[in-house]
Amino acid sequence: MKIVCDFCKTEYTLAKNPNAPVRCAVCGHVWTPHKSFSLNRVWLKLFVVICALISACIFSFVAIVSFSTNSGNKKTLFATINEKSIHVVHDENGDNRIFVSGDITNNTNEVYGLPRLVIISYDSNDNILSRQSFIPPATLLEPKTTVTFNHILSVEPSNVKRVSVELKDFK
Repeated sequence: MKIVCDFCKTEYTLAKNPNAPVRCAVCGHVWTPHKSFSLNRVWLKLFVVICALISACIFSFVAIVSFSTNSGNKKTLFATINEKSIHVVHDENGDNRIFVSGDITNNTNEVYGLPRLVIISYDSNDNILSRQSFIPPATLLEPKTTVTFNHILSVEPSNVKRVSVELKDFK
């Protein structure tokens, strides 16, 4: 332990903190050294490591909880096709076309801007016949609401065996 004379500032190194007043060998001044509070370096390092681990655990917990509430089965926006509403119609030229109807649902408590929709048609081998993008009927979707969309595909109906819908560039 280091002590310093209050009068002449001479420094002394002692094995332990003295319990009684000390006399300076240089100037003769007598003083009582203050007991200094010092942590052992090992304990200090252990304390720092424990604090870092606790911080890492808290950060990990918050990240996991945040990720799990924003993903999984709770989709924010999703589009579905009503299978019963898919049917063949005649366009203005008399050609047969497929009419598709579906819904876009907002499951959140926030207002969302609607992205473009993409309707994909497939043949009997699940090969993509066409991808048709179109603007939904609304630009914003209020919380906990659904909007219906309708679209007529430009592909020949005889080749189409399945139809799906996606929200374009929605994350």
